[in-house]
Amino acid sequence: MPAVPTHSATRFVPAPVGAVWPVVSEASRLPDWCSFADRVDVVSGSGVGQLRLARALLDGGRRQEVDQEVVEFEPGARVAWRQLAERVEDAPAPVRATGVVFRVVLAPEGDGTRVRFETSRTPVGLGNLLALHLFGGPRLTRTLDESLVRLTRSLA
Repeated sequence: MPAVPTHSATRFVPAPVGAVWPVVSEASRLPDWCSFADRVDVVSGSGVGQLRLARALLDGGRRQEVDQEVVEFEPGARVAWRQLAERVEDAPAPVRATGVVFRVVLAPEGDGTRVRFETSRTPVGLGNLLALHLFGGPRLTRTLDESLVRLTRSLA
């Protein structure tokens, strides 16, 4: 089944790349800007191959944990991680998509930084493909936009 088109959001942040990079690349700083993470801990490693555990509170107060692996790490330019596993209330979550990757790309622009957040995934089954296109895409784009706003605020 083909991958769902990448969903992305881009924003100019009035801070230099050197100020933005530590905020987007350090696991412990993700909750400062990432609207779908309440806490992120490094399990092991650094750079490419780093393993992380992200936690969030879902709608209805359910607890979510996501195992992540950093798959791209170019200081000052890009970082990306892929989802390895997901649990909700300590039980494996239903697998609706595989190959879930979240990427942050930074580009200097004048006195600031152009920040791009993007995510891609391959849905499992036709029903999940339709659901991601009809409902997930707009919601995901709003979440990425919200995260960019939070990033801008965290750098002020």
